[in-house]
Amino acid sequence: MRINPEHLITFSVVAELSSVSRAAQILQLSQPAVSGHLRALQEQMGAPLYRRRGRGIQLTAAGERLLPHAQAVALSVQEAAALTAGAHAPSRPALQIGFSATLTSAVSSVVRLGAERGLQIQADTHPTTELAAAVRAGTLAAALIVTSPHRHYAELDSHRLGEDTLRLAVLPGHPLADQGYVPPHALRGETLLWSAPGSGVRRQAERLLEGVRSGTRGLELGSPWAVLEGVRRGHGVSLLPASFLTADVQAGRLVSLGLEAPDVTLLHALLTLPAPLSPSTGLLLDLLSRHSLRALLVSPVPAG
Repeated sequence: MRINPEHLITFSVVAELSSVSRAAQILQLSQPAVSGHLRALQEQMGAPLYRRRGRGIQLTAAGERLLPHAQAVALSVQEAAALTAGAHAPSRPALQIGFSATLTSAVSSVVRLGAERGLQIQADTHPTTELAAAVRAGTLAAALIVTSPHRHYAELDSHRLGEDTLRLAVLPGHPLADQGYVPPHALRGETLLWSAPGSGVRRQAERLLEGVRSGTRGLELGSPWAVLEGVRRGHGVSLLPASFLTADVQAGRLVSLGLEAPDVTLLHALLTLPAPLSPSTGLLLDLLSRHSLRALLVSPVPAG
């Protein structure tokens, strides 16, 4: 059975935009032509690929399985056209991706997984506010961030990938170490170690401890790795993502405590410019959606 590549390209654009009418504008086709491509593709697949939902569409399970293959075809056609026109060298340009500092332990895994899908990823690390500005400016194709569930980024799409939790990191011999969970007021009198202002972790931690900061001493350490080392040396305590603490907790170097407060959740998200995504960025989003980012932070990258 031969599938028309144009039908796959049409499907990938419709899926990215969740709209037949917007896809028709991007593809410079009529809406009936786009609908015809989708209908022919569904007939060949023998199963519906999407359902209409309000003014948009929602992929079915069959559509979700087909999407990465359609995106790969779209990317290949785009690159072939550029090569034919002499627009760039045979090697694919690197995809510039930013990472929140607390996600740096996942960088090598993400880059390796991207390489297995034909994506050359070049990583950069900055606080979340700087990453968002770089995506808006177009100097980054996307940014993988840790953020509060309540935070929105103007002029950007935020693609939710998973969750993490803020935990209190203390030494094993600390007076609070055997508490399991502690209320925020238990931190009065403690020295709090802070990561860089503007980071998603810092903003969420400040919100949670707003009522007790006046009774604490704070040390500004910038990098979350510096904060982690400060806790290890007994210079203070800190709120950090659970996945960031996993190795130290498993090794017995630190104790991770829950905080008795609402909204201790952190989100892992990919920031991009609004749709349509480029084929390369679309492939990256699909790649990250298929792997648990939290697992990549604490374990070796899986094969395949």
